[in-house]
Amino acid sequence: MTSVEILSFSDHRVGAVLSEKAAVRQLQDDLLNERLVQQQQLTLLGPQQSDPEKQLISKSDPELARNMLNWHIYLGAIGVILAFLLAGWLVNYGPMFTQANPYLTFIALLSPGLFLGLFASGLVSLRPDKDPFNQAALSKVAQGKWLLIICANNEAHRAKLMSFFRKNDQINLLN
Repeated sequence: MTSVEILSFSDHRVGAVLSEKAAVRQLQDDLLNERLVQQQQLTLLGPQQSDPEKQLISKSDPELARNMLNWHIYLGAIGVILAFLLAGWLVNYGPMFTQANPYLTFIALLSPGLFLGLFASGLVSLRPDKDPFNQAALSKVAQGKWLLIICANNEAHRAKLMSFFRKNDQINLLN
């Protein structure tokens, strides 16, 4: 019986951690024979690979670009809205110099609001190599384990993969 540790976080990837390459190949064949995945959805990371980070993070991933753009738009807009609300409050109830110059108050607060929103979005979205799945995967590879990464199409596909791992008699799940 093969012991398999499953890495499954909130994203679309599922990782199966095994100690031997033969067990990884067997699991890969089982997944392909069950028609749960296609070959292009599988990525194999081994302990002797020189740079496993490059296989984990694809620079041309359109989902990564869309995620970055969405965070920048969302948090940039939140920063502008909060700055707008603060400037409106200062113009109505603030000190006399903000009430006397409402345009300057809005200009003075909207640009830092936008900047802070975009800065926060950069902190959230620009480090895909620091997400929990990638950190756990790199940790397992550094420990000398083999990792089979399965890119699921959606949440239903991910649930079907997890069901496969739970039902398989030859696999002893560790988590």
